[in-house]
Amino acid sequence: MFDALYRLSSTALRDLSGSLKEGSLSTGVSSHVVQQIVGPTMSPMVIQCLERLQTDGWSPKQMGHLIQAIAQSRSDFPAPEALFDLVLSGPEFPGLPTRDTSAVMRTLIEDCQEELLLVGYAIHQGRKIFERLSERMAERPQLKVRFCLNISRNPADTSLDSEIVRRFSHDFSVKHWPWTPKPEVFYDPRGLSLDLSIRASLHAKCVVADRRTALITSANFTEAAQTSNIEAGVLISYEPFVRRIAEYFETLCRKMLRMCQL
Repeated sequence: MFDALYRLSSTALRDLSGSLKEGSLSTGVSSHVVQQIVGPTMSPMVIQCLERLQTDGWSPKQMGHLIQAIAQSRSDFPAPEALFDLVLSGPEFPGLPTRDTSAVMRTLIEDCQEELLLVGYAIHQGRKIFERLSERMAERPQLKVRFCLNISRNPADTSLDSEIVRRFSHDFSVKHWPWTPKPEVFYDPRGLSLDLSIRASLHAKCVVADRRTALITSANFTEAAQTSNIEAGVLISYEPFVRRIAEYFETLCRKMLRMCQL
């Protein structure tokens, strides 16, 4: 029954509320007045809703306050399309919009002011992907950049954990991030365990900017994933969700993950 009210525009809700509290509808429900406010298409459903409330003992003023609260909740909580956006990379088809994952990452890098979290499973040709981020770190010394990356043990590799981490750190510094300053890089030590029952991968892929915007995606930090692969992700601007993501990985870094020495 109340679906009709939620389908009204914010302007129609405010006008309807004002009329019920102090205007033409304050003395009773009038089909003509309701139609003038909400239009002929919506008026039958809105009238049915108001008449049902009236039957249940609601006064016009009380109905006005209810509708005012609905209008206020809409302004307090933006529409979902303003908080979530799909990032679909791949071949383009008429009528099906796609967004280049690399373009979304560039926007996050440019807009970031205080901290950027990058979580990924694989890196390839990182120098091309991260060059602009390194410039942003040089431009803004206060910008904190943290990576959470997967370091794995090859099946036949029996090297010490520390040696595998040393090789990874060297490759990261030479191939992917040859600039200064360096970011923080964390890894899950379970990925190096010789015990297969313990071994695990850091398989998540996301980018979180200033705890306000996050990209959760299937794309790794590789040139193919950023520009040509078929990848699916979602860009989130709903801060409570984004803070939860950031706090989860911050807790992992503090309690379980370990930092590489670059």
